Amino acid sequence: MFAPLPAPPTPECQSFIKRVEQRKQQARRKALLLPRTKRQAYIYEHTFENEIEAVAYPLAKAIGRVPNFAAPALYAEKLRSLYLTHPNPLLSLVSDKVTLPRYCAYLDTPIRPPEQIAAYDDPSALDLTTLPESAMLKVSDGCKMNILHGPGMPVTPVSYRFFLYKYWHIDHWRRHSELHYRDIPRRLLVEDALLPVEGIRETGVFCAFGKPYMAITKGRYTSTNFGASIHGILALEDRLKPLESYLHMRPPPFDEAFPKPFRDAMFETTRRVAAPLPHCRVDFMMLRDRCVLGEITISPVALCDYYHDPAQQKLESDLYDFSKLPDTLKKAREIATALDWPTEPSFGHYAPDDPRLATGGQ
Repeated sequence: MFAPLPAPPTPECQSFIKRVEQRKQQARRKALLLPRTKRQAYIYEHTFENEIEAVAYPLAKAIGRVPNFAAPALYAEKLRSLYLTHPNPLLSLVSDKVTLPRYCAYLDTPIRPPEQIAAYDDPSALDLTTLPESAMLKVSDGCKMNILHGPGMPVTPVSYRFFLYKYWHIDHWRRHSELHYRDIPRRLLVEDALLPVEGIRETGVFCAFGKPYMAITKGRYTSTNFGASIHGILALEDRLKPLESYLHMRPPPFDEAFPKPFRDAMFETTRRVAAPLPHCRVDFMMLRDRCVLGEITISPVALCDYYHDPAQQKLESDLYDFSKLPDTLKKAREIATALDWPTEPSFGHYAPDDPRLATGGQ
């Protein structure tokens, strides 16, 4: 059955949301006078008084109360608090589609991302006539900002211009205040594409401090193209009960979600890439005899979902023991140093005793 909806917003939460949305409405009206490509940044900067408020606002709308990032309790509340208090550089670096292959190569993962063909700081430098027969074009710092080039569906100059018009000016991190995306340079990535796309099976493995505990499978396992089925990984976590599907869909058998030709490699890859991260979802794509690492997602559903019932919320929240954060941070900085990457991100530097963490930035 569907999980119960969250309780109505508390009066404090209603007041918090109202203040933010009044500022947002005023900013939107003024932004109409600006060039289209500058409006998003203007609205964001004139809506929130500080980063804590920006991170708290989407979650407050979801859970019906002002998040307490000083003493977080819910799964999403705990993980969103890390944007403000945990300066793990890999949260950005593994989310960057351009740098992900190097990370996997350093860890010698059995499964790697698709082959990268090229990456451009300036998208106008791409010559469409040089594209291979099939390719996926992606904006490196965004989510679902891509266009497919393949037989019978070529990227034309007109479609490419529209793609850039639609996405290139968007700061994805501002959409839901996902601060780890802010440090990713915007580049156009051209990579090998798996075709036909309708045959791809996808599995995303959730990890807490490097330990897999749940997977979402989608594709042919569901009754719709946009649905998902939740599957508890009993073979790895026998202390966790199966997680009930929130879309009334029967989870696929374990042997189908993790087919034998790829199973061991998928789990070993997951453990290696997730070890220095407090939380992530490792996404795999399978097509016939191929399995590739699609991406590492630090904040599934922007960490603002609330489809879980209280029992499942507690089950997941208890996985995130923040006493493990110092070890995670140490591992992350060691890897960043070895790869000559920045060891300090622009986020995660609020002191744990900052009183504004408990009040949504107020």
